Amino acid sequence: MRTQLALALGCLLAAGGVAAETADAAALPLIEITEVQWAQRVDAASRNVIGAQQQARAYVPLVLWMRIHAGEAALNRLETAGRLPIRHRWFRESYAGVSAEGVTDMTDSIALDAGSREKLGALRQEVAVRGHFDWRTWSHKARPGPGRWRVAVVYADNTPVMCGSENPQPCRYSITVK
Repeated sequence: MRTQLALALGCLLAAGGVAAETADAAALPLIEITEVQWAQRVDAASRNVIGAQQQARAYVPLVLWMRIHAGEAALNRLETAGRLPIRHRWFRESYAGVSAEGVTDMTDSIALDAGSREKLGALRQEVAVRGHFDWRTWSHKARPGPGRWRVAVVYADNTPVMCGSENPQPCRYSITVK
């Protein structure tokens, strides 16, 4: 009886360790955003930014461009879980009185081409050849008004894409438009 109890307890402890490892692996970012730039536009042929900027002008096109990297296991997990395509959720901060603490309104939720049904085959082909994909993708606003703009990067199920390996945080990028 003691042997059976010890064996059962050992199995439970081992299963707990596996569950903890699985939970830790699930908390790690599935994709890595390796580069991010704000720009006025993207060259269609090279898929690189033109006119990178730190601050934008009002009513002039504004692009959030990024390079996304992931391996085959991540792509399979994202596809199986229905978390593709990745989306950019654009927000414009509106100011209440003189305080910068105000209401933030989402203006758009834009599906990126990385992970779209149309591009999934190309991602899979790149993974088959290279063992990973390295994808340049972006979304844009044609004529953003003045204010502070923020983009949250989310999966199709609206859970945030996490950035950083030591202390992962939701991927969010902001810029002032004047």
